[in-house]
Amino acid sequence: MGRWIRWSLLAVVLGATPAGIVGCDDGVNVSQTPALQFAPPEFRFPKLQPGQSIVREVIVTNGGSGDLFLGDLRLEDDSTAGEFELFVRSDDGQLGSVPSELTLPGDGDQRLVLAVRYSPTDPDATPDRGAVRIRTNDANSEDVSIPVTSGDIGAEILVSPRTLDFDSVEAGQTGVEQVTITNLGQVELVISRLDVSGSQDFGARFQDRNVTGDLGENPLVVPQGESIVLDVTYAPPSLGPDTAELKISSNDAARPTVVVNLRANGAAPCIQVAPETVDFGSALMVPGTDVETPNTRPLVIESCGTTPLRVTGLAIENDDGTFRVLTELTPDDETGALFELPARDPEAPALPSRDLQIGFWPVETRAYGNRLLITSNASDEPFPVDLFGRGVDNACPIPAARETDLHVQPLDIITLDGTPSSDPGGEVRKWRWTVVDRPQGSVSVPVESFTDARRPADGGEPDEETTPQALFFVDLAGQYTIELQVIDNLGQTSCEPKAVERVVIDAVPDKDLHVQLVWSTPEDPDETDSRGTDVDLHVRHQNAGEFWSDSTWDCYFRNVNPDWGAQGDVVDNPSLDIDDTNGAGPENVNLSRPEPGVTYDIGAVYFRSESTFGDPERDPRQEHLSLVTVRVYAKGELLAEWVDRELERVAQLWWVASVEWCDDASRCPVVVPRDEVFEEGQYQTAASP
Repeated sequence: MGRWIRWSLLAVVLGATPAGIVGCDDGVNVSQTPALQFAPPEFRFPKLQPGQSIVREVIVTNGGSGDLFLGDLRLEDDSTAGEFELFVRSDDGQLGSVPSELTLPGDGDQRLVLAVRYSPTDPDATPDRGAVRIRTNDANSEDVSIPVTSGDIGAEILVSPRTLDFDSVEAGQTGVEQVTITNLGQVELVISRLDVSGSQDFGARFQDRNVTGDLGENPLVVPQGESIVLDVTYAPPSLGPDTAELKISSNDAARPTVVVNLRANGAAPCIQVAPETVDFGSALMVPGTDVETPNTRPLVIESCGTTPLRVTGLAIENDDGTFRVLTELTPDDETGALFELPARDPEAPALPSRDLQIGFWPVETRAYGNRLLITSNASDEPFPVDLFGRGVDNACPIPAARETDLHVQPLDIITLDGTPSSDPGGEVRKWRWTVVDRPQGSVSVPVESFTDARRPADGGEPDEETTPQALFFVDLAGQYTIELQVIDNLGQTSCEPKAVERVVIDAVPDKDLHVQLVWSTPEDPDETDSRGTDVDLHVRHQNAGEFWSDSTWDCYFRNVNPDWGAQGDVVDNPSLDIDDTNGAGPENVNLSRPEPGVTYDIGAVYFRSESTFGDPERDPRQEHLSLVTVRVYAKGELLAEWVDRELERVAQLWWVASVEWCDDASRCPVVVPRDEVFEEGQYQTAASP
């Protein structure tokens, strides 16, 4: 494989060395020129979810005869939905920091392995981009840019499992094991070859078709996000152990060939580890103190062979205490094994396994990379597990709101402002507002903007988490609790001791009489959309006599601000401040100065009981049961409420109550419950005495 470069010995001053080196041998001048080569041509990442990360590598070599000088190695990160980090992998496999300058001798026997790690933070954002830039003394490649892409370019192959053990298959018989091939990329995965290297007693089939060798014009095609199952066969003509490799070639530029190890008719141990890369994310570092702030992650070791697996060593490369195995294990006096797992049972649903805990203690604000080496009787070489983590000044960002205790009136619009949130170790990138407590019947949610500012009850654009502010419509009287979580540029969410900031909103009506109506329809799958049932609130003056829906003396959606009391005096006039028609309310009627000696009747009419709720399969003539709630407030205090009265037919009238008003605050108002339901045509019986 060639020698690995040790960076500390190869740093040079770029620019102090000429592009070509001329040597002299017996009078013959020979021009020695460098030639930059690298493969694959880019760092390409699949679409990942927040909390996941992956490393891609590009190998840089010198194909010329002169020394190749590399300088100004840097990562240009244009990502908006995640973070790219650049490392180099040294001869011991460890990921380390990138030197500013180094050299590759002209003998072609050394190489530089560049590694980029991608950690997304936003699952819905556009794909990220970047580039690794290198200056060289190769006249044909003086300024090189190696693209870094994620999310929407290329196929991404995932093969599982990577080892197949056929156990014992008699001569003349055929054993079959299966391999699942999944396409994690954003374009079709095209498998062009399946080669068996080693014993030719192994083969591969897909849907009864032999797919060993060059597939030519009939490749296996795996659509984006889908999987295929490959049958791997073993048909020995005679007894004896067999081994081979199944090489799967595809259009995955990052992994053009994936190898599956095959073995049969031989008892052997086998090790599997999940996950093969342990990502700790961000962890608080406390330098100069004895305070331990570990970030722990689980690691599972599985026995997948036909004989027991003995794990004899767990070692952190270049161990400086940053990464540690937390599970205490004592070697066996006779075998020296830390632990032993039995052979796999073909009939068992799971492999024998042992859980370990790995810890991470950063001491600086930087990215860390290392490897855990697992030695066992399954292989002469240790099984490597990549470890990643980042030390930060704070374990997580701190949420804070500009106002946390608000006293407002129903129907007010308030601005939730998380601008004071902070992150000493980074930058707050997202503000997430969630209503966790509200008056019964309230359906309002934080929005970025309202579709119609004159009708805030209709809602608006969903809150954009990348901005610190959100708008909230206080649709009902009562108390609301809204929590704020924040997320920083590393994808870290606010956590204890302050995981959330709580904003408490007390909505108290300032009118002398405030009547509130809400309803719910059990069959309505989304009571916040524009499709649903419609219940109307009515507040009727005693002058209406036996009539509801009176053009003068009933305040409702066709008469939202009638002139009652002293003519021309608006203070004693009622107002329907919100008329909701889409399925849940609320509706409010307010009266600033009720008339002494007057009785006001409160009613609710089922104006529309039919709805398909947006489902074309529903019968548009079907009437639906709705549960209606009415609350009456006097001078800001809840006077009475009636909860979940059933209405199920169009034009039904629920006469809720009568409210008698007078000047004596010690005696009035007086609420007289009615709680009667009338069908259309019976309204005249629902009259005040």
